[in-house]
Amino acid sequence: MSLSIHVRNPRHHEIDSFADDPEDSFREMCQRAPDDSLRRGVMQFADTMFNTVQLHRFVDELESLPASEMTSSIQKALDCAKLAIRKSGYLYFVGD
Repeated sequence: MSLSIHVRNPRHHEIDSFADDPEDSFREMCQRAPDDSLRRGVMQFADTMFNTVQLHRFVDELESLPASEMTSSIQKALDCAKLAIRKSGYLYFVGD
């Protein structure tokens, strides 16, 4: 039940993508997030999209995680969020 994560430019063309790791560490981290966080809003079985304004908060949330929780999938999501911000685009999550 892994998520796939896609970076889209302002015209919604895909410029990067990846899938969560076999342990679903990104999805698990989102499910454990506080109710008022953007991470908690990433839907496991549906699609979710964050715009550039939302991505600034999302980056702050990911950067505030303890180093012990920063898996390669979470780091890749952070990198993709920063890329989407630089491109004035979107981060699109596709639930399984």
